[in-house]
Amino acid sequence: MRSHRRLRAGMMSILALILLTTFAAMGVAYMASINNTVLQADSQSKVQNALLSAESGLSFLSYQMGHSGVSGSLRGQALLDSLGAKLRTGMNGSPTLGGGLVTYDGTTITVPNIALAGGRTFSAIVTLPAYDTLRLTVVGNSGAGAGQSATTVQRKVSMDFHPTWDQALGFGLCSKGPVALGMNTDLTGLVVPSDGSVYSSAPGVAVDCGSGHISGDVSMSAPGATASLGGTTVDGKVIYNAPPVTMPVIDRTPYKNIPTTIMNLANPPSGTYKNIRIPANTNPSFANNVTILGLMYIEAPNVVNFGNSVTFRGVMVADDPPVGSPDTANAINFNNDSNNSIAFSSVATLPDVDGGGTSFVAVKKLAGSEILCPGFTMYFKNNLSSVGGVMALKALNAKNNVDSTLYGSLLIYGSAGLDFKNNSDLSISLSGSAPPPGFKGYGMAPLAPDPATYSEK
Repeated sequence: MRSHRRLRAGMMSILALILLTTFAAMGVAYMASINNTVLQADSQSKVQNALLSAESGLSFLSYQMGHSGVSGSLRGQALLDSLGAKLRTGMNGSPTLGGGLVTYDGTTITVPNIALAGGRTFSAIVTLPAYDTLRLTVVGNSGAGAGQSATTVQRKVSMDFHPTWDQALGFGLCSKGPVALGMNTDLTGLVVPSDGSVYSSAPGVAVDCGSGHISGDVSMSAPGATASLGGTTVDGKVIYNAPPVTMPVIDRTPYKNIPTTIMNLANPPSGTYKNIRIPANTNPSFANNVTILGLMYIEAPNVVNFGNSVTFRGVMVADDPPVGSPDTANAINFNNDSNNSIAFSSVATLPDVDGGGTSFVAVKKLAGSEILCPGFTMYFKNNLSSVGGVMALKALNAKNNVDSTLYGSLLIYGSAGLDFKNNSDLSISLSGSAPPPGFKGYGMAPLAPDPATYSEK
């Protein structure tokens, strides 16, 4: 009996030892599992924080790019160059960078680390993967620890941005036909040199210059097209086989219903004309000392002649001529003598309502437009002094002493092109401008994100 009792006691001890060992092993495994779970959770938290940092950077820099002042009419290297300059000007020296600097080497815009809460940061680069594409790549960082024990987790997000405005509005002079600039002719960007740029899609001699100065690029897209620069210096590049530019399609719907006064006189006398519509085939010849206020709408066909001392404050718009209508039946001529000049003043110079009760409120909403007559040829005999917005014509011939400031692009839609005779000095300002009503991109941000290109790594 005592032997059996001793045997049972020994077995109980062995069982207790086995159970103790099992429970200890289970405890160790449980603690290891908890530790792994904590480590996984910590790692996942760092990854999520890095992703949140990258997303914050994407949002911040998307805003900076869209509000930098870069023109949505630019493409290619000019777009990247302009954005690099704008971001450096706008961001360098700001508290956000904490003493860091946005840099640009001609191919990559680099934004240094920007600190967020909790030790998180982001940095970014902007590149030009295609002629009409900017790629923003942001790296988000989530860090922990210090010294040799410091760890950093990174996540990268990327998205493409496309310029949204008509490319033609990125050139000072943009012509489907040849561009002829006579002796002593200067074409200069008023704010930045690139505003004094020239584009022609004409074959043969697309750009023909006498002597003078061009501050921007000279671009030609027709195969084999050439430039005869004569004694003209070009600060920018002379670009052959440039990507073709499509002339903008102008929707004149915003302009058509504003003019309320019909002007159907063949010989309108001196005086002031407000918000007028000229019916087709009127062919008026205005007397000297005429003031045009508001919107002048010209139906086609028509030949409109002006004499000396013309004051124009507002917008001139014309229908496209009927098919088959000759150029001689669709023309606007300024025949001022050498002692007089013509200036086209922006709609911003108009009052809301004049002393006679005529309202210009609707016209003032058309800021950025000045002459939208892409089916008409315009002729200046002497002395064009300023233009307050975009000019769109079929052809332009300016004879003498065009000492003018253009606040918008000059667009030529016809194969006859444009011809500035001798002694012309054109200063062009495109900086800060946006497409006026009727043009592609009106009211849109200059750069649009493409959500389909978003990626995470």
